[in-house]
Amino acid sequence: MNRRHFLHTSAAALGLPWLESLGGFAHAADAKSHPRRLLLIGVPLGLYREALVPKESGAGYTTTEYLSIIDAFRDRFTIISGLDHPGVGGGHSAQPRLFTGMPSNKRNVRSLDQYLAGKIGQSTRFDTLALSAGANDFGWTDGGTQVPAESKMANVYARLFLDESKATAEKVTQQIGQGKSIMDLVQRQAKGLKPKLSQADQDKLEEYFESVRETERRLVKSESWVHTPKPKVNAPAPKDPADRAEIITQLRNVCDMTQLAFQTDSTRIVTFGYFQQNNVKVDGVTNGYHPLSHHGQDPENIAQLKLIEKELFKELKTLLTNLQNTKEGDGNLLDRTTIIVTSNLGNASNHSTKDLPVLVLGGGFQHGQHLAFDPSTVPLANLYVSVLNQFGVTDKSFATSTGALKGLEIG
Repeated sequence: MNRRHFLHTSAAALGLPWLESLGGFAHAADAKSHPRRLLLIGVPLGLYREALVPKESGAGYTTTEYLSIIDAFRDRFTIISGLDHPGVGGGHSAQPRLFTGMPSNKRNVRSLDQYLAGKIGQSTRFDTLALSAGANDFGWTDGGTQVPAESKMANVYARLFLDESKATAEKVTQQIGQGKSIMDLVQRQAKGLKPKLSQADQDKLEEYFESVRETERRLVKSESWVHTPKPKVNAPAPKDPADRAEIITQLRNVCDMTQLAFQTDSTRIVTFGYFQQNNVKVDGVTNGYHPLSHHGQDPENIAQLKLIEKELFKELKTLLTNLQNTKEGDGNLLDRTTIIVTSNLGNASNHSTKDLPVLVLGGGFQHGQHLAFDPSTVPLANLYVSVLNQFGVTDKSFATSTGALKGLEIG
């Protein structure tokens, strides 16, 4: 069994949707309460600040060009300025550290989504979904391994909603058993080597043990789900664009899969990025997305860049609408979904990693405000602590945080 097939097998599987007659999710660990979800959206090429961040702070701010697109949800989001990750620099190379907050001189480990998945992922068929609307290198395990993302939403749809045949299920079960036996053997052999190794090699071996334990956990979880029927949805399978330049279609498909995954409680954590290196099919745009992000204050470049970035907010508006219209018990999915939109670049034109754009939506926070902090005085990781606390995780720190984010309170 090769590694690629093993990973595919161990991740294949899903939960049932909300069932009123059963009083909740059939497979949820917290069946007596309504589950919360987290959506992390990274924008690797930044967001043009003047079109996003209001000049005034507080609740009475004048809306901006981008925020006006989602202004119908003004009381459901907070725009935050002044945050960044201390010690993280390097322009584009900061991208993998967006949701880890690890300084550039340290090994990159433990992104927010993967850490939270370790706390709540046992309740759903998928711990997390790492999707890609052009890019996603945001997910990192405790052992420092990048979590691969899926860019084909038709594949995601199949994993979420298409049942395997009985023969396939039996084959998967057999392969899971083989995988566990192989790892048991390898782990026993590796432990026997430990007394003979240098300290550096022992550290490497411990990292390996950690990855083995995580893989074993996923295997056991897959075995428990392999015979569980997948949820049924009325939505057809998405059609993946043949041209990578069709960034809007890709983004729309990712947002649709996110909403369906949350609605069916297939996962409670999704991460994706919005990116394209070169040309994009957006009306009025003739230059590449990446070159436009380095606009150099040229008015024409900025005008085209804003056209691309506005498409993100248009699709975000659709997603917010769909989540709000999806009822769950006495509430809706938007009430129970925290969405963070941010970037590793505060000013893409000069590769600055300071004063990052941050938009927090939904999730039951007290919204409707612009939280403005003095630049480089408050770590972005403080927001991550607030999110963890909202999910019932009592941690007081994450990466370079100094505590929870002041001013963003639960409603």
